[in-house]
Amino acid sequence: GLFTQWFEEGGFEEPDMEDEFDEKLDCAYLEFAMNEETETNEFPFPPEVVNESDEDKKLVQLRVIRHCWEYGTAPQNADIGWAEEKAKEYNVDDISYASMATGKTNLAAKTTGKLLQTCCPKLSEMIGEHEPDLLNLMAIGQENEFPLLIYLSDSFVRARVAKHVEDKEKGAKNPQALTVADWVTNNPYLQRVAKNVTDKIAMAITAFGKRIAPQFTLDATRPVVDDDLSEIVAYFNAAVVFIREHAAVSYPLQFDFSIAVRGCSQ
Repeated sequence: GLFTQWFEEGGFEEPDMEDEFDEKLDCAYLEFAMNEETETNEFPFPPEVVNESDEDKKLVQLRVIRHCWEYGTAPQNADIGWAEEKAKEYNVDDISYASMATGKTNLAAKTTGKLLQTCCPKLSEMIGEHEPDLLNLMAIGQENEFPLLIYLSDSFVRARVAKHVEDKEKGAKNPQALTVADWVTNNPYLQRVAKNVTDKIAMAITAFGKRIAPQFTLDATRPVVDDDLSEIVAYFNAAVVFIREHAAVSYPLQFDFSIAVRGCSQ
């Protein structure tokens, strides 16, 4: 295509593409589709992006180019991944936890609950009215267009694994697992949040781990996958792209996905 022609004529090399993409807004590939005479970007942006800032349009352009490079075709939705890219720049200190402080299910939580019931009825049944703190935390993320619950949960999982590895390196045979309560107390971000709110966040993260995303079993004997991990990750990424593009059309969406690896070893 046009980008491939521009890429080759510009003397770029494929092994350097990953590093170049990491440059973000300084990526040289953003020069593609630039009209040197008028100094305007002639990249075919979708209508919903045309009136956005130059910075946001560049993020979309990078996503589209990268998708074409990885999958050999343009994404169905040219705005793919834009929300996630903007979310990384979100200031978490701007998030208000007022709804969690009251302990009541507000309108935003009820709206999130209805969305959950429509998209994931089974998950909605599991949470229902039994986990108001979990629902409120999901609603706060929904209001701010920020995956707050996932980020907090991932932060706890990382800290839990890191403590386990550190304790094992120090010679502990049966390390004591990090609890959500201890993690909340020592987390730099949550230390800036009111105590009555962090207690509810702890309950929400605990509920999330029990009802939705079970924690890793540390020290368990598991087989080692004997295959190319980069290829496996590429398939997972393709599955996420598929779900994102099709789920936007209709709910609910069921998608069965499995990977057969070359082999495993203990």
